[in-house]
Amino acid sequence: MCIILDANHFGKFDDPQNEDMKPVHRWLNKQYGRIVYSDTRKFRNEWNRGGIRLLESLRQDGSLKLVARSEVEKVESTLAGKTQSDDEHIIALAIVAAVKVLVSSDRALHQDFKNIVGGSIYQTKSHSRLLNRDTCP
Repeated sequence: MCIILDANHFGKFDDPQNEDMKPVHRWLNKQYGRIVYSDTRKFRNEWNRGGIRLLESLRQDGSLKLVARSEVEKVESTLAGKTQSDDEHIIALAIVAAVKVLVSSDRALHQDFKNIVGGSIYQTKSHSRLLNRDTCP
């Protein structure tokens, strides 16, 4: 299975002492899944602002799955005006990559992710049950 890491969790995820992110790191280290990413303009901007070093590290250790920009942008364009959040790019990525778990603390995005994608939200270590052993499709 794959997950999407929202920009508002880059700092938490990059902190090796963060107890809530330890289950995600263990899951990645055991190669049960990967973090999904696309190089659309909005994703690049978010990662460049707060996670470029993290992005490179995920690429190097094989924990990142790249999804074609054109596919994500096509779905993203159909979502304009249909979301509560300003994160159509994340919803589009989830739809294209069939991702059902989002790591985020953005409440408006949570609603969109649940209502449009039908997914679940990981925020704390109590949500570790969402991290399945399935591999990324």
